[in-house]
Amino acid sequence: MKRFALIVVTVTFCTIVVGCGGSSGIVTPPPAPVLSISSTSASFTAVQGGANPAAASVTVSNAGGGTLTFSATSDSPWLAVTPTNGTAPQSLQISAAVGTLPAGMNTGHITITAAGVTGSPATVTVGFFVAPQPSETPFWAQWGANPQHAGMVAVTGQNAVHKLADIVYEPFVNQEKAENAAVFGEAELTAHYQAPIVDGNDVYAMMKTGTYNSCVPAGAWFTQNAACGPNTWNTMIWNEARFSWINNQLTQIWIFVSDWKPEPNGNGLEGWEPVFHPLDANNFIYVPGAGGTIWKVNKTTGAAASHINPFSGTNITAQNTYVAGPLSADSQGNIYYTVIELADPSMGDPWTANDAQGAWLVKVKADDTSTIATFASLVPAAPAANSTACPAEFTRGPNGICGSQRPGINIAPAIAPDGTIYIGSVAHFNSGQAYVVAVNSNMTPKWTAAMQSLLTDACGGAPPCILGTGLIIDLASSSPTVVPDGSVLFGAFTDYNGGRGHLLKFDSLGNFQGAFDFGWDSTPAIYVHGGTYSIVIKDNHYETGGPYYITQLNPGLQIEWQFQNTNPGQANGYEWCINMLAVDMNGTVYANSEDGSIYVIPQGHTGIFTQPQSSLFLNLALGAAYTPLSIGPDGRLYTQNNGHLFAVGN
Repeated sequence: MKRFALIVVTVTFCTIVVGCGGSSGIVTPPPAPVLSISSTSASFTAVQGGANPAAASVTVSNAGGGTLTFSATSDSPWLAVTPTNGTAPQSLQISAAVGTLPAGMNTGHITITAAGVTGSPATVTVGFFVAPQPSETPFWAQWGANPQHAGMVAVTGQNAVHKLADIVYEPFVNQEKAENAAVFGEAELTAHYQAPIVDGNDVYAMMKTGTYNSCVPAGAWFTQNAACGPNTWNTMIWNEARFSWINNQLTQIWIFVSDWKPEPNGNGLEGWEPVFHPLDANNFIYVPGAGGTIWKVNKTTGAAASHINPFSGTNITAQNTYVAGPLSADSQGNIYYTVIELADPSMGDPWTANDAQGAWLVKVKADDTSTIATFASLVPAAPAANSTACPAEFTRGPNGICGSQRPGINIAPAIAPDGTIYIGSVAHFNSGQAYVVAVNSNMTPKWTAAMQSLLTDACGGAPPCILGTGLIIDLASSSPTVVPDGSVLFGAFTDYNGGRGHLLKFDSLGNFQGAFDFGWDSTPAIYVHGGTYSIVIKDNHYETGGPYYITQLNPGLQIEWQFQNTNPGQANGYEWCINMLAVDMNGTVYANSEDGSIYVIPQGHTGIFTQPQSSLFLNLALGAAYTPLSIGPDGRLYTQNNGHLFAVGN
């Protein structure tokens, strides 16, 4: 037994020595293959009915030794891989085919298998987002829904029962409100926002990005004129995003980054952020741009189809030139908007130290050609820029001069069915030298109606007395509304009735017809019914802390009914935080309240009533901005509160 053991040991030793090449060491087997892939995921996007996306590459490698052969398979009919087998290293091409896939996110997998090999199987997870084709049936296409800004639609609106979507579009709300709290003692959001544009299944909305420079200490933008807060709001970026309803989810399809910036703050705006407001027309989304330009955006891709510059070849200073309010369109697809060129801010406050350098009404046709008309040409009877003949109590300029006529900030042109364009014009240094202006479709003046000395309630009765004057102030967003009889309404500010303003009515020839004693920051809605119409407007009594009404007027501006907010959270209820109401085909009125809720207010009442058809709390009571509403073709409601866009419905 001992001899046998010795022989075995000897043979084993010799074998090891021989296996080591006859010298020394241990024999090492060759390393085994190891399957490795360059990526475990891939993503594609496409549009229903559109081209297939470009293929993506994934490399199969052997991280070990020897030879690695593999096969590749797909688990989805829309997902393909080539080649389906090979030897590493090998590049695979992964492709996705739109075919008849439904809109939304589709997920598939490519499985790479090498039998008996470490790392096998390896999986590439593929996401394929298929966007729906954009709708080409504008429904709520602009401020106030249509060219007249009537705010009424020919469908039945849904009830305020459920929040169907909640999208944050303003990420800087808390910072902005902190700046106002330090100055005014209240955390108010003093910003103007776009009305959601609704086109079929699509919703277009403003989304902010960029940065907001908070002041240290808060409020230093006002107390120290520091370069922070509203004084540097141009560090934010205004974008327009397309959302579409996919599987009952409001889903972002694309976002377009605009170069638009608001006018500088200063003593003209007092921290009230101007509005960025695009438009749906001619199968494009038109977006305000920098230097008085607009962008024409492809609704399918979100890419710029063209950049329209009506001021090409002129001597404006582009960095001081601004699209001054919402874009509007007539029934022929002509786009109208106003532009202001301010003095260089480095030379002093451009609202009080130096006159506006230029002001224009712009018309852009569907073929991108444009025409501009100066405000000086449209308001020829206004006092000269260096005149001191404007109402002295409203002056803010040097030596009491009027300043040149220019657009009120945030005013959307309204267009009557006959093509007449209505705008608001004001002297740069004097809010009391203000006009409602009618312009012919060929951009020549039709008439101007001064808002001076029209209001008898300023002195408690008929003349002789000092009559009240309607003002245009740049903190507001009131825009003209054309009513069915051809008259035009405009919400002016007045300084003597607790800041309530007045709703002024002019006939189609510019003759003053009367006024209702509320108009501040409000574009009225028009309910057409039974061969006549009614006017619906918010009606807040600020100075007395209430009451707060939504008021409906007849064509003679007499009250038909008033819905009063009686939320017990405050003694007299809450004010209406709405600057553009919405009305459905039945006359049902939709409005936002400062109590944080959207209210659905029915017809069929007289006098004062307090019971809504429905209401729904959104996000925040108190501190939210004045915002507009929209209604979609399916009756869904689109409203805003505290920087959130909500879809609301049954």
